[in-house]
Amino acid sequence: MARDSLQEFPKVTPHDPRHTAASLAVSAGGNVLALARMLGHEDPSLTLRTYADLFDSDLDALADVLDQHRAAAL
Repeated sequence: MARDSLQEFPKVTPHDPRHTAASLAVSAGGNVLALARMLGHEDPSLTLRTYADLFDSDLDALADVLDQHRAAAL
């Protein structure tokens, strides 16, 4: 029975934790230059293109900032 449940478990590659950590660092506002260096990327734009996944919380934060600027302008 336990063996059957393992077959349903998604396959995790060594790259998956790296992608998760890098995406969370970008989402948290981490220094992209430092992250690129840590990941071994010569060009930080590669880091952003690869790991700047959009999280729902990113949209919420952007909406909050825009709302604050709109309120201040009124």
